[in-house]
Amino acid sequence: MSTLHRYADYLPAPTPERFPSPVKNRERIQPLATGQFFPDFYVAEDKVINEVSLLGDHVSGTSLHLLTVQPLIVVFYSVNWNGYGDALIAQLAEKHAAIEAAGARLLVLSAEEKKDFMQFNKQPLPFDIAWDAQNRIARKAGIYRETDPIWGRVAGVNADVPIPGVFLITPSLEITYSFTDAYLQEEFSIDHLLTAVEKKLAISA
Repeated sequence: MSTLHRYADYLPAPTPERFPSPVKNRERIQPLATGQFFPDFYVAEDKVINEVSLLGDHVSGTSLHLLTVQPLIVVFYSVNWNGYGDALIAQLAEKHAAIEAAGARLLVLSAEEKKDFMQFNKQPLPFDIAWDAQNRIARKAGIYRETDPIWGRVAGVNADVPIPGVFLITPSLEITYSFTDAYLQEEFSIDHLLTAVEKKLAISA
């Protein structure tokens, strides 16, 4: 993974030759939306970046089904989103206690492996984080395709990573809240997410 242009948007960022053309034979991303169901996925033990309580309960790896005893918030993240990613992590850390108090749990899926994630996130974080190797889970979520790369639409992003995505998933794997941002221009609101959590729990009660 290249981090050459992180925090250096003023540097020239040529289209990486190892990636397919963002125009030729383009198949667009199709992010999952509220009302759809999130495909099951597996988090292996060797992909864990930060183990707190959620992944710590499953020492040999776990699946989405086993993580959704309570409503689960799945957040996709990349260090290559630069300041956008930093702001997202900071917001999640600040509001993590409120997320748990609302009755949900949080899992962050990083496009980068542990050493690259930790290079730009040295502070202790209160939530569980795992590496989404080869963007396999992001592909299931519809927020990543090689043929529709983020670097083809957002200046300053020089890596083959997914777009931002936040999903609230119920025990039945239904998505009851979704947020995606194809151009890194939207403002993610934790308060809107918390409202969705509280509404879902009220309906379930």
